[in-house]
Amino acid sequence: MDSSPQTHLKALHQLHLQLHELKQQLERGPKLVKARQNAVLQKQTELDAQREKQKQLRMAADKKSLNLKTNEAKIVELGVKLNQAASNREFDIFRSQIQADKMANSVLEDEILDALEQVDASQTAIKTLEQELATCKSEESRVANEVAQKQAGLKSSIASLEGKIAVEEKILPGDVLIVYRRLVGAHGAGALAEVNNKVCSSCYVQLPPQTLVVLKSGQLLFCKTCGRLLYPGDDD
Repeated sequence: MDSSPQTHLKALHQLHLQLHELKQQLERGPKLVKARQNAVLQKQTELDAQREKQKQLRMAADKKSLNLKTNEAKIVELGVKLNQAASNREFDIFRSQIQADKMANSVLEDEILDALEQVDASQTAIKTLEQELATCKSEESRVANEVAQKQAGLKSSIASLEGKIAVEEKILPGDVLIVYRRLVGAHGAGALAEVNNKVCSSCYVQLPPQTLVVLKSGQLLFCKTCGRLLYPGDDD
């Protein structure tokens, strides 16, 4: 079994790549839950706004209904005055007022009908939003449970990989280890780069022939262009 430094570096790089993927999955979980929570909040806001709209529509309809009743009572009073008119002039005045109030009531009746239709439409919209909110809450709960279940497994897998990485890192000399860890802190899995067809897979710069010779001899090298820790790929 080949135990050259390059073999260890390739294995180390693969472990880092797996670790990077698992950490991304771990980070995605809470983001998915947060997105579902935001969806619930948004739908709740829409529902609250629709309920307030219905309240205002109902108040407007009630106000028009009150105005209609007031005008109807006024017409009754004017009818009494009309029958008690002392002169033709008074009779004409009361009759004109009654006609005007009846016309106003006709308009009010149409407005009340329209207002009640808007109230009904608003109530329908409220029911729809309530159903959508219930769906959003159910989806939030489902995603939160799934994420919670996966998080434990991901954390366990991450811990296992970190242990394997620590073992592979033991082949690195102290001076190389210091630079390598700084690279890992800055670039994660990108701290290492495979060399394929004489090209660094990180910066895509072709390596000088002498560098390739030294790399193939088993020495640990950092790319002079991007600084990554290099190891030869299958093509090299």
